[in-house]
Amino acid sequence: MFKELVLRKNTKNKQNILKPGASLEKAVKNVKQIFKEKRAEAKAATKKENSLIKLKPKQFKPQKFKNRGIVYIGHIPHGFYEEQMKDYFKQFGNVTRVRVARSKRTGKSRGYGYVEFLHSQVAKIAADTMNNYLMCGRLLKATYISPEKQHSRFFLGTNWSEDKYPRLKNRRRITLNRNRLQSAGDHEKYVQRSLDKLSALKNKLQDKGISIKFQPVDISKM
Repeated sequence: MFKELVLRKNTKNKQNILKPGASLEKAVKNVKQIFKEKRAEAKAATKKENSLIKLKPKQFKPQKFKNRGIVYIGHIPHGFYEEQMKDYFKQFGNVTRVRVARSKRTGKSRGYGYVEFLHSQVAKIAADTMNNYLMCGRLLKATYISPEKQHSRFFLGTNWSEDKYPRLKNRRRITLNRNRLQSAGDHEKYVQRSLDKLSALKNKLQDKGISIKFQPVDISKM
């Protein structure tokens, strides 16, 4: 009986000793679980923030004003171009854009253009007032373009001028390419092309009974 009592006491003591350890393990598990939940919440919050950040540019996109009025201006006199048109049509209201149609080859005015006003009602008044208006010996033709007939090509690209137009830009680019320093390989190709042209011309003349021997002076022997 005594032995049984001692054994029971020892087992109770062991259980009491083990209880704190078990509770500690439980606490650790609970803490780990809490950390997992917090991490999951943090991830969800960051995802939400990122989605909101991505949506912000879409929300704050500049809105296109559909009520803007465009006026076609025809029979434009010489000297009445972008700056002059903008300054002149400001008397009617707020002018947002001006475009004069110009030639790609010369950059000169083609005699017509477009003026855009902030409000369509102002554009109508400007068109009615300026139609058949005598300016520098020419009758201006002003026509209001309704929103249904408007498109983005009226003001497409950059405005050209007599100093900046497509053909002049291409000409400058070609001139720069021609005047740049040639490498030895490029020079040899150029010489070979010149000789081929001369030989082709010689053959054509021989077919017509003309015998001429070309001897280029400024080309060294290859």
